[in-house]
Amino acid sequence: MTQKTSINADELCQVAKNSADKESYQLLNKTQGYRVGVGARVTPPGTSFFIEVIVNLSDESKKVDLTKLESILRFLRILQTKNYSLTYEDDNCIQCETTRASQDLNEEYLSIEALLKTQLG
Repeated sequence: MTQKTSINADELCQVAKNSADKESYQLLNKTQGYRVGVGARVTPPGTSFFIEVIVNLSDESKKVDLTKLESILRFLRILQTKNYSLTYEDDNCIQCETTRASQDLNEEYLSIEALLKTQLG
């Protein structure tokens, strides 16, 4: 498991401004079941910041675990109420993303980490 607890919005913004695609991304936490990251996008109106959660629907065994899927569904419903967009990805996972003000990134990340622990273990 990889976990980082501090988000530097100014650094994300600077990296995005200097990148070819005008986007930066920082991995904050990664387990077998999910990945959490934060990023910045530079667009003509300004810079926007986002938090992304990628949830794997199954482990490497490809066995269907209905209990795990029920927990994932509860977690996804909570994210949806928090205005996260949910997108099914080709590699058997769901991408969840929301934009937040730079000053709210750390608080939202801590909230997501708490939800992940209670909902997905």
